Amino acid sequence: MQNKIICIIVVSLSLGTTACQPPSDKPEPSDVASTPAQTEAPASTPSLAEAKTPKALTKAIVTLSEEALKDQLICTKLHDTINAIDNKNELEDIHGIQRQLEACLPVADHAEIRQWLTDYQAMYARFLSFNSPTDSAAFFTVMNNIEQGGKITVAQLKQVNPRIRYLLGLMRSKADIKLRYIGANDFEFYHDLTAMADIFAPYLPDDQREFIQRMAQDNQKLFWFDGATALSFEAVGARAIYWEAFMSRYPDSSFYDDAKTLFDTYRYLLFFGADNTQWTDDERRKFYIPAKEQWMMQLAKRADSQLAKDAQKLLTFMQQSDNERQNLYPVDKKDRNGHEINERRVTQAQLNQALEIPSLSKTLKEKNCVNGILCVDNEVQ
Repeated sequence: MQNKIICIIVVSLSLGTTACQPPSDKPEPSDVASTPAQTEAPASTPSLAEAKTPKALTKAIVTLSEEALKDQLICTKLHDTINAIDNKNELEDIHGIQRQLEACLPVADHAEIRQWLTDYQAMYARFLSFNSPTDSAAFFTVMNNIEQGGKITVAQLKQVNPRIRYLLGLMRSKADIKLRYIGANDFEFYHDLTAMADIFAPYLPDDQREFIQRMAQDNQKLFWFDGATALSFEAVGARAIYWEAFMSRYPDSSFYDDAKTLFDTYRYLLFFGADNTQWTDDERRKFYIPAKEQWMMQLAKRADSQLAKDAQKLLTFMQQSDNERQNLYPVDKKDRNGHEINERRVTQAQLNQALEIPSLSKTLKEKNCVNGILCVDNEVQ
């Protein structure tokens, strides 16, 4: 036992790799299980991570049980371990990460949990990525047949790269991996976001737990499809209402800014639609489906709501004549070259003035909040 302690001290001080290095990144469940009594050191004893001198390190080591020491070593390396996973790894490597999280999350501080959550989401995106195929026709045939539940031949399967074959094999073995068509002759592999949220939710404050659970629910399905929102009018409205309420309930949440990004995203879609998604005619005179107007009128009656104010403005705008709109919201109807601007663009510009909602392109350019359980700054994706 003395030799074991000396060896661990050398490794911890040098941070080198030796035959006595910390346990593998893929421990068996029994390797990472511990009880609260095993992992809690006396208050007067510094933790392994806090030890700054050989004497303090020795004191911390002898105080901890062998299992607790093993867990601390695993947890201090967990950030690097998660970030080492990419699209060359296998599913068992992720299972190993999950077992390490089971051991580390109960004893981690808030900052560590948030960091591991960010790392874990990025890790899964890397794991499910694959290189674009050289033969797009063969790729589409294979992926389309599998997504539709059809059959493919061995010869067809050999036409896609080994990583795609591996992921398809996982999917067929009932692993938590699925395939879907995302438009433009392309496909993506995805997984259960709720299962991801469930790993971290018990260790987060109420606002953060609610945030990631709602994100998991909403982002499990596609947001965009061929330039159009894949959501119904009612779904867009329900999400806008939810995120407005979230900001009201948790004004001091560390996720408040992300909730505001989500609110602005769905708020814009609700009142403006998207390039290939329109709820009203081009002149904003009527809804294509009368039931949507009734929904908007109900929204306008909500108390203490920015959405209600927006709805009131939209309904008023729809009743205004061209002259009234031009007087209230003047817009140059000709471009720099003197050419007439089409009516739809003029109406859009006037409605922009009336509602003053951040543009969708600006909101989505800054953050991606529609693919995972956390928003991600686009420049760091």
